[in-house]
Amino acid sequence: VVSGGKPVVGLRLYLEGKNCNRLAIHVQHLSSLPNIFSATTSETSRWQGSEDVDSQYFEPVKWKHYGHVCTAPIKHDSQWLHGTSRTRQGVYIVTGAQLQTRSKRSKKVIHLRLLFTWLPNCTIQKTMWCQAPATLRKSSFLSTLSTTFTASAAKEQLPKPLPNVLNSGVYADGPPVPVQSRKLLKFVDMAEVVRGPHDPPGHWLVTGAKLVLNDLGKISLHVKFALLNYAS
Repeated sequence: VVSGGKPVVGLRLYLEGKNCNRLAIHVQHLSSLPNIFSATTSETSRWQGSEDVDSQYFEPVKWKHYGHVCTAPIKHDSQWLHGTSRTRQGVYIVTGAQLQTRSKRSKKVIHLRLLFTWLPNCTIQKTMWCQAPATLRKSSFLSTLSTTFTASAAKEQLPKPLPNVLNSGVYADGPPVPVQSRKLLKFVDMAEVVRGPHDPPGHWLVTGAKLVLNDLGKISLHVKFALLNYAS
């Protein structure tokens, strides 16, 4: 899934398909391209994945559909800048994500792939790795968002202006899952890992990520965010 060149600010795993037994990844991106990006974003993008990494990053899972998860961090390749006219002042940001299944030495392994786009004339001010538990804190506007979709709430109160909400699902706690597939939730953490305007000092952009197994043994995401400085 790609964002059309718009900076990604969040990622989440999800169960799709008729029986909700297919692992997928969703991206959350800015709804429009800021002016500073419109003027500088490169049209050249590159995919980078974990298909060729060593098996030391393979972690076993108990889900019969998948034997292992590759936990290698995905980041841009520094060799991409060699032999180009690009200056060192720039950052590769994530503009797409994909999951792939590869067989290696009789192991069926889930790999993460990210689409990177070059953003020139900027530098990284600060980076931060985040995981799902850090994004589960409830805020008042997320609670309001979930209630505005009920008919009763719409009748009882007038609509109130909401701040910009960065969430790839209609529901703050994640998309509803059919009852018959809830048993698969023990294998997948579907909480979104996102940082937005409610995380000071401003918008953080995704610059890397990796699959992990959390404390409960669920397939989860760790996402690397960066706060950028832009050249005037």
